[in-house]
Amino acid sequence: MVVRRKGQQTTTKVVVPPTQKPKREPACVVVINGPQFGVEARIDTTPLVIGRADDCGLVIANSSVSRHHCRVFRDGEEFVVEDLGSTNGSYVNGERVQHRSLRDGDRLRVGNCELKFFGEGSSEAGYHRELLNHAVYDELTGFYNRRQSREMLEHAFDRGRSEPSRLRLMILDLDHFKQVNDRHGHFGGDRVLVGFTALVKTLLEPEMVAGRLGGEEFIVFGAQSSEREFRALAERVRATVEQTELPLDDGARLRVTVSIGIAHQSAEMLTAADLLRAADAGLYKAKVGGRNRIVESD
Repeated sequence: MVVRRKGQQTTTKVVVPPTQKPKREPACVVVINGPQFGVEARIDTTPLVIGRADDCGLVIANSSVSRHHCRVFRDGEEFVVEDLGSTNGSYVNGERVQHRSLRDGDRLRVGNCELKFFGEGSSEAGYHRELLNHAVYDELTGFYNRRQSREMLEHAFDRGRSEPSRLRLMILDLDHFKQVNDRHGHFGGDRVLVGFTALVKTLLEPEMVAGRLGGEEFIVFGAQSSEREFRALAERVRATVEQTELPLDDGARLRVTVSIGIAHQSAEMLTAADLLRAADAGLYKAKVGGRNRIVESD
């Protein structure tokens, strides 16, 4: 705004900034059924390859999906899906395709998994994303919720049976958390959980999965680390939590500790539930042994 004075008169010149066009949401695909449920992959200038291999832009760890199953890419003003010689084929709205243009809202089936395509600036994408977030993530902590983390664990376990790398899992449980709720109320307890999970997130590798099983119990798993590296990560988590004051209300802060049970996938384990039980047995020993410690299952 510019103001000029001439004698007793005041004139005002208003400078209006140029109108900026709202940024359009990029095109994307969202997994709406099957492994990786709720995962969103955006499509930009680089083709999005979907498959089971680790070098894919959207990795779906399921035996019905080929290593490099299909790709979605921009072709001029439209987006196209192209099958990459997959075993079980790529389908759009129930029809098997080799090369097909996509429209906003199209359903893409890859093996046993179903995805939904959203074009640029799709009005439905934001609404659909919000629904999926409620279905996939724990509202308080932002970790995967119990259902989603268990499902992802099962798929990761199945993949570990056929891949050279084995799955590694830790169960984390905050010590004496009932006392936190009793002394500071459930709202104070929630603040501690939020602070704890935010701290854990800073310590994890990007490819690791973190979920909330319920209450103050959480899981972290991945297949990229060695046994020694995974144990070292658990120790970093334990030590960092012990040394950190977590915020409560009105500037108050609180120290807590965490007990951790660790298990590694083995040939004797038949299901992901076996891996969970092994880690839980380690957690039980950590609690009985005095808490604020790590125990690996035998």
